[in-house]
Amino acid sequence: MEPFTIIINVLVIVIGYLIGSINPAYIFGRLKNFDIREKGDGIAGTVNTFKSLGMKYAIPTGTFDFFKGILAIYLSLLIGADFIFAQLSGLAAIAGHVLPFYIKFRGGQGMATTSGILLAYLLNYLLTGPEMLIFIFAYLIFVLAIFVFVTKTGIIVAIIALGLVGYAAFIYYPGNPYNLFFLIVVVYDISVSLYDTIKGKVIKIEDETFKTHWWRVAMRPFAFLFIFFYIIFTQIVALLIIGIVAMVFIALDITRFLNKQTNELLTVKIKSIFRKNEVKKFSSMTIFLVAAFITILVFEKNIAITALTFLIFGDIFSKIFGLAFGRHKIFQKTLEGTLAYFGCVLICGFVLYNILDIPLFILIIGGITAPLVELFSFQLNDNFTVSLISGSVMTVARVFGV
Repeated sequence: MEPFTIIINVLVIVIGYLIGSINPAYIFGRLKNFDIREKGDGIAGTVNTFKSLGMKYAIPTGTFDFFKGILAIYLSLLIGADFIFAQLSGLAAIAGHVLPFYIKFRGGQGMATTSGILLAYLLNYLLTGPEMLIFIFAYLIFVLAIFVFVTKTGIIVAIIALGLVGYAAFIYYPGNPYNLFFLIVVVYDISVSLYDTIKGKVIKIEDETFKTHWWRVAMRPFAFLFIFFYIIFTQIVALLIIGIVAMVFIALDITRFLNKQTNELLTVKIKSIFRKNEVKKFSSMTIFLVAAFITILVFEKNIAITALTFLIFGDIFSKIFGLAFGRHKIFQKTLEGTLAYFGCVLICGFVLYNILDIPLFILIIGGITAPLVELFSFQLNDNFTVSLISGSVMTVARVFGV
């Protein structure tokens, strides 16, 4: 690389940072004799500008913040910077917006700037091929409509949309030079959105049982390790691992049943371990492990993986969204929880379709079956029924080709 090119490449990163550090929200606030970071949510961005100064100032703020990342990339390419350094200039613009040097490195969150860059990348993908457009209109809009209805909250929908679009870019445009930078911006946006979701307590669950046993839901994703072992190793290894863990939980449950004091200790005194309704029953953890063992033992590999994936993540979505946003009761569940389960299945199905050798119609049939089984389980434990019934339905569909 020639010395002049090196200088240009370094210079464009500095230029990107300086463009990004120009913060209209802060400037407009100072023109009105106050620091906008001391108003509203304390963020020097478009939303706080609207709340503190009104639409007249919010429009130019949002417009400039949206385009300054694109401007940095365009100027970098115009003066002869390498492709990679031009994209780094766009990322530097985000950094400049978040950490402006002249106001003690405390600016906005950069969401408008990242939105502009993401839109530019998306347009590039669309010019490369129509796959992203088809993905958006044939799939993404439907998934997002479900979560818009369930949550009535834009930030959660945005997190889901960003994750899916980021994944789709790598699936549909492998080898595209923008992929790495697109992923960086997507991950940044998701991280900021998750932070705002937690800070703003967007998901509020008042259910006392959940508050006591939240850790069981939090631990559920780790059950995917059993599927991971099945994918990486063999069926025998996966069954051996699940079988050992299941036997431990079965032994613990039997010990509870045989010893009244132990049962009372684990269900009453130490409330967070077992639920009250599990005093005389096998725990849902044990039932899940047994179901996972049977599912892997009985069904063809890809069907078993699909059924267990639907169970693991669908159950998480159903519980969290049902308890946080449930408004319409259906039997012992909520409409919102069931729709969230179905939405999760759509997300998982999209991922599985691209990594497993499994026909789309089987995924659709299994994806419809899983949330319905969860809804209509009644007195049966859905940790046991979902994977076994959905796996059976998918197996029948594959055998008969319907």
